[in-house]
Amino acid sequence: MLPCKYAPNSNVEESIIKGRLLSTLLLECWQREYDKRPYTNFRFRRLDFEERLKRRYHCLGDFRVIVKFLFKYELSSVSIWSIFISKADPHLLRDFVHTLLHVPRIELKLMHLPEEFFVMLRLNANKMKVGTLSLEGTPLTDEKAKQLREFLLASKTLHTLNVCSCSLSLYNFATVADGVHKSSKMRNFYVSRLLALNLSLDSEKIASTVGSLLMQNKLVELTMEQCEFLALDMEIFAEYLENKHCSLRKLKLAYNLISADGALFLMRAIAKGGTLELLDISTNSIGSHGGEWVAQYFSSCNMLQHLYLNDNRIGAEAINLLLLTIKKPCRIRRLQIYGNQFNSRSAMILRRLLDAQVIMQEEIDISYTYDEALEDYRIVPWR
Repeated sequence: MLPCKYAPNSNVEESIIKGRLLSTLLLECWQREYDKRPYTNFRFRRLDFEERLKRRYHCLGDFRVIVKFLFKYELSSVSIWSIFISKADPHLLRDFVHTLLHVPRIELKLMHLPEEFFVMLRLNANKMKVGTLSLEGTPLTDEKAKQLREFLLASKTLHTLNVCSCSLSLYNFATVADGVHKSSKMRNFYVSRLLALNLSLDSEKIASTVGSLLMQNKLVELTMEQCEFLALDMEIFAEYLENKHCSLRKLKLAYNLISADGALFLMRAIAKGGTLELLDISTNSIGSHGGEWVAQYFSSCNMLQHLYLNDNRIGAEAINLLLLTIKKPCRIRRLQIYGNQFNSRSAMILRRLLDAQVIMQEEIDISYTYDEALEDYRIVPWR
């Protein structure tokens, strides 16, 4: 069943009941609103389309116009959101894949993509010049994951893959991870919100799979949020991070359950290895004890320039210890600690740091203000 009215024996344009027709000229006018000359970045959002044309998107008629437009221009990026791509017209699907052959950056977000699309992607992998492929929010079944793996193995240019919120389970995640592991160019891997087939995810198996990826020593950035990692799972990450030849520069593990011990494993390893530049462990319930571990090892993490600790239930005393470790010359470029606990001493320490320009205001997500009711300084958010 198609999510639009389709009469196979009639003209596609006539099957659109009412409303303004989409044209390549209209798409070109829209492109001028968000892009600059020479207009090499194409963007299509279904919600914007329906709001402007006051009608529902048609999965064949409107999609044919989009494909026609993509054929006309040499593009450096294609970003399409929230549309249903049907397999009812295989020639149209084939033409769509052909329009993507020379596009370096492809974003197909919140889409419905048939399995045939991934088969065609795999068959054309040697011809494609894509470096970044984002499928965020696009469901991937077992068969689609297998075809994606084959595409990763065949591609000679793909270095960044985003499969966040793609309904991946423990098992088809392993399929995609195997493709990343054996890919020749993969450097950045984003995968978040894995789904459990049972009551909870087996985080130990996921961590073991990720450990194999890390030990290959080619990933530069890894994002694994909402994967239910526990403290013991961080030992696998720590084993790799303490290696001075570690290639990983950015690690994002927000919205997991690593607790204080997990923070200890990570910070101690980063201090030993001295190569990680960004760490995000926001919303991991590390608590005051974990905050103290972060404060203890933070000054020894020589390359760590971005640290995210939002919403971790860290007490004011641990936050104060962390702020007191910041000295000149300050290497930190971004420190986010809002969502934890602060007291008047926190505000005074921050005030001294900002007034002395040890850290600049744009480098931290909190500020201070004088509260007349309290007759003292207090912390306020700075966004």
